[in-house]
Amino acid sequence: MHIRLRRLVATVIAVAGTSLAAGITSAQDLNFGKSTWLTQANCAECHGWMGDGVQEDPRAPRGANLRETTLTAEQLSEVILCGRPGTDMPAFDPRAYTDARCYGMTRAQIGDLAPPLAQQQLTKRHADGLAAFILSEFKDKGPPTRALCQALLGATADRCKAHR
Repeated sequence: MHIRLRRLVATVIAVAGTSLAAGITSAQDLNFGKSTWLTQANCAECHGWMGDGVQEDPRAPRGANLRETTLTAEQLSEVILCGRPGTDMPAFDPRAYTDARCYGMTRAQIGDLAPPLAQQQLTKRHADGLAAFILSEFKDKGPPTRALCQALLGATADRCKAHR
């Protein structure tokens, strides 16, 4: 019995470690990320409602196609909080570049390449939730379909009519 208990404990530890390493996220985190995507961060303005880089307003900067991202959750979270230097991707952390929290650089070091500050402010929890949502709902999902759009925005969403 003692050997069985040790094997069980070893298995539980191995599974827990694998889950943490794989970045498994709770449904609560995903829902928080979805809510942030839909109502707080205005991500769709540049990245499109379906994360495909097809923005709603053609005057908005064209954001990256998040369906093709190669970034990890940690990297996505950093981009959300710190923006992308030299691009229109804004920093959602109001303290971005006030110290070395963003890519190890300050505003003095990054100079003219500093991204704009977003009008909305997000916390690390928001950024982590958004990253989890992006990886779960968009990454490697292929082109958006009407079914995927309706799952995200609701069955009656007018925006979904453009998708097959």
